[in-house]
Amino acid sequence: MLLISKSKTGLANCTASAMGAFRVSQEVKEIEKHFRETLEAGRFLNNSALVRTLAAEGWHAVKELEEFGVKLRFEKDRASVIAERPPAGIALSRPLCNYALNMGVKVLEKTIAFDLLVEENKCLGALAFKKDNGEIIIISAKAVVIASGGYAGLYVRNDNPPTITGDGIVLAFKAGAELQDLEFVQFQPMFIDAGVPRMPILDWLIEATKNLVSNGPLVNEKGERFLEKYELLAQKILRDNLIVAIEREILDEKGYDDSVIFDLTSLSPEEIVGAFDLEFYKDLIRPFKQILSTRKLHIASSAHYTMGGIRVNENCETRVKGLYAAGEVTSGIHGANRLGGNALTEIIVFGAIAGRQAAEYAKSARVSIITEGQVKEGEKEIREFRDKAKTKKINPSIIKNDLKLIVSRFCRPVRSERGLKLAQEKLKQIKTEIPFMFVGIPSQIRDAVEANSMLLLAKLVVDSALVRKESRGSHFRVDYPKSDDKNWLKNIVIALENGKPKIRAEPV
Repeated sequence: MLLISKSKTGLANCTASAMGAFRVSQEVKEIEKHFRETLEAGRFLNNSALVRTLAAEGWHAVKELEEFGVKLRFEKDRASVIAERPPAGIALSRPLCNYALNMGVKVLEKTIAFDLLVEENKCLGALAFKKDNGEIIIISAKAVVIASGGYAGLYVRNDNPPTITGDGIVLAFKAGAELQDLEFVQFQPMFIDAGVPRMPILDWLIEATKNLVSNGPLVNEKGERFLEKYELLAQKILRDNLIVAIEREILDEKGYDDSVIFDLTSLSPEEIVGAFDLEFYKDLIRPFKQILSTRKLHIASSAHYTMGGIRVNENCETRVKGLYAAGEVTSGIHGANRLGGNALTEIIVFGAIAGRQAAEYAKSARVSIITEGQVKEGEKEIREFRDKAKTKKINPSIIKNDLKLIVSRFCRPVRSERGLKLAQEKLKQIKTEIPFMFVGIPSQIRDAVEANSMLLLAKLVVDSALVRKESRGSHFRVDYPKSDDKNWLKNIVIALENGKPKIRAEPV
């Protein structure tokens, strides 16, 4: 078995930087509740079969982590990683990596896969390169599992490691896999004041304290507390309805330069900590209790998680034989909005399923012979980046930055047809610059490969957002502000047909 990692194994990924919480259910009633709440949070665009697996197998899969050396605490319908210091996720990823290495799993660190080799709809392996010297590596494989995370890196402001750029999604798409629901990007409000530690996932903090402060803790530029305006004092705050409320205030020019105020100064540090009943949340908030009780802080939206991705079935299979996917790189489990705690549960449940299914497939699969012609075709992209005869030469990092600015401006949580069409036009302009990307040193190959993939993915995200003419979950259209179950209880699916992306809408 071979593991390819863009960075040092087990470090620069969203698992390692996570807070370490799992949503788990053990009793039948709790499993049904977990199932129902996940569907409700996802605004019923979820694949119910995948959600059923998540809810039913979550507790056992997470409990099994203790056998790999992960220390856990179980409280009610939550489990959390016990760590000496944040982020707790490192106390999850490191023991699993050590266990894999002790089992004899080979690792290629600082290595980036840039092409999947496919013949007659069967995945034969991959082409990769070493980031430090640009060496091309040919990998023959009976089965391939993609677990490369989402695409929050398309946005300037995000809380993901810099390695998370969505390239695994593009690899699968180019190989023949279908993509689904790319328009659904989950944002979180984050502290942006100088000297204040970054802390995302403020939905749970605002939900716990909203009734301890008159009219809630969020304040716009005019001094208005606006949670009640969006009926968030009466209904449960989730990640989608919270960020849409914040973004709409900013859109109405009631924000402080792309932010709003979070004000808990009327509460004591003890009252803030006392708002939570689980030790996991108490531990998270203690380092912030003094700041929160004495300072009004600015919060702004930050891309956090992506619900869209590679389309898979209950066995984590794509429609390409021998190609599997698990985790945030996939779609279907979370629908239009992810319920808190389900991300880590998902990767443990479906990571195990993908591994088992890939291993079972490999038992009967033959080792494929990769021809010189296939390698040359796959390497063509890299060779073009190194072409010194270009009439002009553009640094790939410039293209990455430019497209992130476009996506961040026009494909925010609150969107419009005009803005999305402007994004399409500006992304077309950037596409004309791709042939002029030039790689002078090996370390720039990564930027070039990522820029190429990010541009395609950005286009597909914007196109999907334009197609969905309604507001649902994390996707809010000012020109279609209501959810439309009659016409849009559908998944938006994208597949390559004759070398071009084809979008269709399918009933859930």
